[in-house]
Amino acid sequence: MTNPGVETDVTAPALTSRWSPRAWAATAALAVTLFATMANAITITGGLIDEDAGATPKAYHGLLMLAGLGLLARGKIARPRAEMLLYFGVTIASTLLAYLIYEPRVAGIKLLIELYAALVATTLGYLSDRGTVLRAWRVAGVAFVIVVTVKNVTHVPAFIAYLTRPFNHPDVPSLAGGGLNLEATWLALTSFFMIGTVLFVPVTLLAAATSALYASRVGVVIAAMALCGALAHGWGMGRIKAPVHRPSTKKAYIYARRIVAVVFVGTSIGVVAAVVRAARQYGDATYVAQRFGTIGEDPGSVGRLVLWRGGLRVFEENPLGVGAGNAVPTLRRVLGVDVPEDNLHNIYLQHAVESGIPGLAALLVLAAMIARRVVRSRYRDQLLLFVAAYLVAGLIQFSGVDVIFWLAYGLQSGLASQGTDV
Repeated sequence: MTNPGVETDVTAPALTSRWSPRAWAATAALAVTLFATMANAITITGGLIDEDAGATPKAYHGLLMLAGLGLLARGKIARPRAEMLLYFGVTIASTLLAYLIYEPRVAGIKLLIELYAALVATTLGYLSDRGTVLRAWRVAGVAFVIVVTVKNVTHVPAFIAYLTRPFNHPDVPSLAGGGLNLEATWLALTSFFMIGTVLFVPVTLLAAATSALYASRVGVVIAAMALCGALAHGWGMGRIKAPVHRPSTKKAYIYARRIVAVVFVGTSIGVVAAVVRAARQYGDATYVAQRFGTIGEDPGSVGRLVLWRGGLRVFEENPLGVGAGNAVPTLRRVLGVDVPEDNLHNIYLQHAVESGIPGLAALLVLAAMIARRVVRSRYRDQLLLFVAAYLVAGLIQFSGVDVIFWLAYGLQSGLASQGTDV
């Protein structure tokens, strides 16, 4: 392992040079796949589902399949990190054993899809370079922000009606399979990839404003986490003593990038101002603040508390796990009540209930290794900051470790195997 940010003699097995058409094609293909993973409510036929509809084939499923076939054709498969293999080995084995007693669920297939995504991403990272990977994430993130904003503009009447009498979340379609709360989460997490660029402030502001419009507390919290991540990144970059090698950049590209950045920044500020103005004109602009003030009392908080207490009870009765996808159905049976959720809104408790003590231990090992790498990188690696933020947000969000997490950590793992990252 070498110090990231310091030029080394290692030659990465990159797909192409930065300016070749194949490099742009590779960046575009990866960006489209990442976008589709965030917009996971888009089906393979181009339709939009309201929720995460189980076994419905999604657009990102098809894109990942094509990427895997392309890598097989090249005859390249990179070996994942030990903690990744440990995690999937333990959780898959625990789930298969639990399915001998409990009903098999679609979540078991999702677990295999996550493993596949991790393998594909690790190999892509090994064959690519850090610049290409970050450009793809940023393109996908900006595209996601733009599409979400355009979608919201087309539903202004619904937002006005919601602001007039705010309760829970607006009745607006979501590009994320888990609803507007998850869509706000992806928007806020996207900010981590913008750290170190002129796009960070507008994307973070837009993510925070959209989260406020959705009344998504977790989105606002993650946007604040992104700000902390940017400060830590700046501190880490300031501690680099050796000069950082920067490739030459064509002037035309620099000017075009600056123009796009200025337009995007101006548009973002305008959208944020419009959101604030609409909130003041049509409704209660303090509703999100009120939701923070009523944590533990509002329906969302009460529902989570019920899920967590019930999850702990299920875990006490089934310390070896009930299998992926069986947490909430088992909870309903144990508590004797109907729970409207499909997950426990805490990935650690979810793993404890579904994969038992072994699965929880594997997740904690994974989290510990990621935390160690974040510290060793001196907070300079945006990919590591993203996955670390995901694991923190997982205390109150997510149904498990999503595909987008494995794409980020897999790509970072592949880049690290070149010897230029931690």
